[in-house]
Amino acid sequence: MLRRLKEGIRDYLQTTDVLLMVLALVICLFGLALIWSGCQAQQYKVNPERVMMVQCIGIGLGFVGLVILSYMDFERFPWLWVVMAVFNVLFQLSLYFIGKTVEGNKSWIELPGGLNVQPGEVGKVIFIYTMASHMSLLREKKNSFWTMVQLVGHMGVTTMAVFIISRDLGVSLMYPLIFLAMLLAYGVSLWWFAAALGCAGACAPFLWKMMSLGQKMRILVVVAPEYAQQLDAAEAARRAYQAKHTVAAVRNGQLLGQGYLQGSRSQTGWVPESHTDSIFTVGAEELGFVGAILLMGLLVLLVLRIYYDGWRATDTFSSLVCIGVGSMFMWQIGINIGMNLGVFPVIGLTLPLVSYGGTSMMTTLASLGLVCGAVRRIKPNWLRSGDD
Repeated sequence: MLRRLKEGIRDYLQTTDVLLMVLALVICLFGLALIWSGCQAQQYKVNPERVMMVQCIGIGLGFVGLVILSYMDFERFPWLWVVMAVFNVLFQLSLYFIGKTVEGNKSWIELPGGLNVQPGEVGKVIFIYTMASHMSLLREKKNSFWTMVQLVGHMGVTTMAVFIISRDLGVSLMYPLIFLAMLLAYGVSLWWFAAALGCAGACAPFLWKMMSLGQKMRILVVVAPEYAQQLDAAEAARRAYQAKHTVAAVRNGQLLGQGYLQGSRSQTGWVPESHTDSIFTVGAEELGFVGAILLMGLLVLLVLRIYYDGWRATDTFSSLVCIGVGSMFMWQIGINIGMNLGVFPVIGLTLPLVSYGGTSMMTTLASLGLVCGAVRRIKPNWLRSGDD
């Protein structure tokens, strides 16, 4: 039995993307070090030991989910995406009945033991799978009007289900961004993108009205600070607080940083959410430009590896899954770092595999399982004739 286990592990490592898994593990370990540092100034609000325990459990369960998803043969269940798409919408809407409000967003479901699950985070992985399946099904008529109606409807209903109850602007924004990247890789006519821009412009006033004052201020303090001050000076100052101190802390890091656990702002409580949204700031202040570049380099390598796996995938579904997962990482990394540098509104997006968050960690690692599964399904050249 032990020999079979060893053979199974060996066969698995030979058929999956080991480099991707190693990169993910290294980034997770980097994140654990920064989380421990970020928690030190927030002991009035969080228990560092418990935070580390939850994060380690999230990493462990995430890798288990990665392996399980990489073994799943989705081609055997062509109808499953419809069930999962409906489940995803209902899962998001369940927040209306059992959701827990945290910092103004009803984004969490509380489980026994004080653990919380964020449906919006879990839903991103489900959405990538269902959208890739839907696109693969319609690939022969990808530029038809009816195809675009179905795909846009799929994205729109899911996104609204996430936003309408939770009001979580950051997580909700990820769905259309992932969809646009997958659509571009899908190869639809650029005229459809022009039409999408027109529709987005037409819908923008309605979406703006749906946002709370706080959400509007998060955007205005970055893009139109003078107008934000005129609209509500006190709220503008409150919303600008995080950006102001994260930028100052990043500047403090200079080339080599102030030293691990020695950040003058990170360790004195001036950087809000230093173990979650502002984790990059902690790294930049304490490890400097060199440490920040090292972290960004690892994240970029991870994204490029995912896209590479999508490029060498031998079927439409696998390729689109990789593009979806890679784009999820790309957008979230870019937006989070932009938030920390004061060039993007603070909308509550964490840094993948780095920031604290059990649900986020598990679902992000599980999404890499979809990529590893795509690698396992790559067919040798002599079997590729007749593939889509």
